[in-house]
Amino acid sequence: MGVWGRQRVRAELLATLIEGKVRLCLDYFPRDVMQDLELELGIPLTYMQSWQVREFVRMMVPGWQEDHYKLLPWMCAAIVRANPESATFYEIKECRF
Repeated sequence: MGVWGRQRVRAELLATLIEGKVRLCLDYFPRDVMQDLELELGIPLTYMQSWQVREFVRMMVPGWQEDHYKLLPWMCAAIVRANPESATFYEIKECRF
């Protein structure tokens, strides 16, 4: 198995360990992955490794991407609030905008 294969296996294994935390918290950042795995399991990770683990968990969580589309109305309203002269428009069709 090559280096990339080993990294994928490691990311998959570590992703199963933190999956519950990522499901509960949308703002679970790579630095949080690093801290939690270091404190709880004594596994030191680089930022890039922790980012890969978090992204692997996001792929495992069903509905994650669809939930982000629900934020579009809020984002459009925030843009108009921050820039009153701007206009926003969005159309959602089958998880595409």
